[in-house]
Amino acid sequence: MSLKTHPVRYTLLPALLVASALGWVFHHHVGGTPLAGWWVGVNLVVYPVWWMDKRQARREGFRVPEWTLHLLSFLGGGLAGVIAMQSLRHKTQKAIFRFGQPLLLLMSAVAMGWWMHR
Repeated sequence: MSLKTHPVRYTLLPALLVASALGWVFHHHVGGTPLAGWWVGVNLVVYPVWWMDKRQARREGFRVPEWTLHLLSFLGGGLAGVIAMQSLRHKTQKAIFRFGQPLLLLMSAVAMGWWMHR
């Protein structure tokens, strides 16, 4: 099995597992709600995923699928996605990212606000 034939196994699943672990640690050792822990964990994971994709783009290596970047942002990592896109200057020419990442950030913020205050 290779990275090219199983991109979910080698990109999305590890990112979700690490985000879950970091979120659990944050929730249990710092406090707050499990949702806040997840938000911290997923944002700590999203930036390195974007950095890795940028690095692979320069090296012409295997890339993280775009839908993985979008899904991680949709699941709460929108803040790190927007920050990574701007600071790394990665995916800034693609309209789906230029408009989609801030929209995903807004959607996840609204969803989290609703969930926290329901």
